Amino acid sequence: MELAYSSASGDVLRDELTSLSSQERVEGLLVLATPSVDITADSFETTLESLSVPVCGGLFPQVIVDGESRTSGLLAIGLPTSPTVTVVSELSEADDELDASLPAGSSEAAFVFVDAHADADGVGSLIDALFRTYSVGLSVVGGGAGRLDGGGEPCLFTGDGIIEDAAVMAAVDQPIGIGVRHGWNEVAGPFRVTDADHGTIRELDGESAFEVYQEAIETNTDATLHREDFFETATAYPFGISRLDGEPIVRDPFAVDGDAISCFGPVPEGEFVTVLAGDPDSLIDAAEQAAETALTEKPIADGAGTLCVFDCISRHLYLDETFDQEVAAIDAGGWPMVGALTIGEIANDGTGHLDYYNKTAVVAAVSDDA
Repeated sequence: MELAYSSASGDVLRDELTSLSSQERVEGLLVLATPSVDITADSFETTLESLSVPVCGGLFPQVIVDGESRTSGLLAIGLPTSPTVTVVSELSEADDELDASLPAGSSEAAFVFVDAHADADGVGSLIDALFRTYSVGLSVVGGGAGRLDGGGEPCLFTGDGIIEDAAVMAAVDQPIGIGVRHGWNEVAGPFRVTDADHGTIRELDGESAFEVYQEAIETNTDATLHREDFFETATAYPFGISRLDGEPIVRDPFAVDGDAISCFGPVPEGEFVTVLAGDPDSLIDAAEQAAETALTEKPIADGAGTLCVFDCISRHLYLDETFDQEVAAIDAGGWPMVGALTIGEIANDGTGHLDYYNKTAVVAAVSDDA
């Protein structure tokens, strides 16, 4: 796929994106920006509106360019087939009628980006609607957009401009192989979620969620959990929603209010959760396995293409200086590697599941064959 990375703004950025979109093998653009890009500027929205091909994308904490994570600039990925771009507005209010707004058709894959700060149930409704509509017939990859410390502001891109509290989907007729792994291991639990609302857990096993979580960490690890610096400790000990036939779905706790713990992504009442822990080696090995899975899917294994990686920003925060080793492990296939560090990841995991993940490495091997 044709690629462009830019730190420009205004007319220069518009000219660079216009040049990419006019290339022969570019029929659509994925536009992935970092917080250094002033997406509130009139010139940025005008640039999106001026492009001659469909556009889909968003603002993310970091982007991946040439196998390196970057905190500044904008990455544009040229798609060799024309995408069908769909917008789901007012995602926080989404319900079971959402299916009707999704396009019918026989596309092979879709890139899906959501406002990570939208209501967790809305994101869950979108995932359910995608699965009901397409089952396993559509390969889905993407993730949550927005500033890590933000919320309530536009963060998604289309050819009509910038939107918030929404989801954007670019369906393409293009083979994609997908690998999904996280490498976190269970250290305590399971605990039944007895009181929860959206992504907020109030009670576990009928007790204060914070106290149960605190005891689980302090009994089974060397860490100490305090309310004052909750996120700094909790980033190393996510929750896992149990599954019978795969890795637990990770939910990232990011704040505490009284007894309640807030997570990115829905945590349904009645589910069983465990407390997870990891180490750099297990996370890096998992990311490498995700890449191997993506690259071995047919017809991907017989051709050439690009690795599109949607890795969690909180994995980066946890791994810190060793995150470069994770990226290097994914790069083992030798294909060009691009993508974004997201706030939650969206993917089929190869076992019939379509989920919204946290702290997970999602690798998509995108064939160059249109």
